[in-house]
Amino acid sequence: MSDAKCSLEQLTQDAIEAARHGQWDQVIALYDQRMSQEPPQSLSLKAIQSLVESDQWLITRVQEAQAAIKQHLVDIQDQRRKMAVLKQQWGESSTTPVRHLLTI
Repeated sequence: MSDAKCSLEQLTQDAIEAARHGQWDQVIALYDQRMSQEPPQSLSLKAIQSLVESDQWLITRVQEAQAAIKQHLVDIQDQRRKMAVLKQQWGESSTTPVRHLLTI
């Protein structure tokens, strides 16, 4: 097994582990590192399939994370709309200064 192949596989496995822990900056750094390496001249079909499967797994996790973030943003927008309706019902407009209760 060549050093380049081991390195590609190790970087990919490290990226998967980082993704499992939600460390997306680390995933990006590892893939950048993987992409900057010289590709090995000959990878076995099994090694290529393993890398492709790992990449697919990561793509799926990224899509799931994006969907969760999108849903969270939709929920926040809904809450803001509800707050705006409540403010209107209580006679506040967007130009009314915000009043805060001072708590001790």
